[in-house]
This record gives sequence, C-alpha cells and structure tokens, in this order.
Amino acid sequence: MIRKVAVLVASLLAMSAAAEAQEVWGAVASDGQRNFGVAVGMATREAAEISARAECGGGPTCAIRLAAPARCVSYAHSGNGEASGYGAGPTKEAAEQSAWNECNARVVADSCTIRSGRCFD
Repeated sequence: MIRKVAVLVASLLAMSAAAEAQEVWGAVASDGQRNFGVAVGMATREAAEISARAECGGGPTCAIRLAAPARCVSYAHSGNGEASGYGAGPTKEAAEQSAWNECNARVVADSCTIRSGRCFD
C-alpha cells in the first residue's frame, strides 16, 4: 500500500512539473485609444490573439500590439493618449515595468500609467 501511494505521489509531482513547464501565451490588443484587451494563459499564440481582440471590443481598429510566450502581460497608456507600452514577463511586476518603460520612452517621463497587468496562475 505504501508503495502504491509513493508511486501515485511521484506521478502527480511529475504531471505537475510538466504542466508548469508547458508554454503559455499572452497577448495585448489595443485601438490606441480607450479600448484594449489582455489575454493570458493561452495554449497558443493564435488563441491569445483571438481572446485579446475579443476583449478589446474595438472592432477592426483593435490590433495585436504584443503576443508572447509569457505568464504575464501588461498594457500602459499615457494620460494625453499619445503613447502606449506593452510588456511581457515571468512576473506581473516585470511585465508592468516593461510596459511602463516602453510607454514613457515615447512621452514626457512618468506620464504613463498601467491600465492592465495580468498573469496566468
């Protein structure tokens, strides 16, 4: 009985490690103005892009701005509407920092805010 439990536990640990190692995709779509969509935890790039566009809700003006094999993605936008930034990374903080840096590189420093940052858990 103990051997069966040990084998079961080892199998569950192996499956858990394989699931964690599985690549997941995230994407950000935006119309460059008010509408945006963020998708995380998708099995494929295509699925992430479709989900982000659907969440954007801006119709044909919503375009994919970022698609990456990452657990976390983020979107930043400037207060004056002149710049956006997109980021991906292993953590929410890394993705948000990347998006914020990209956005602020295009406008007066520190005028961008994070509009969305999400991770797949």
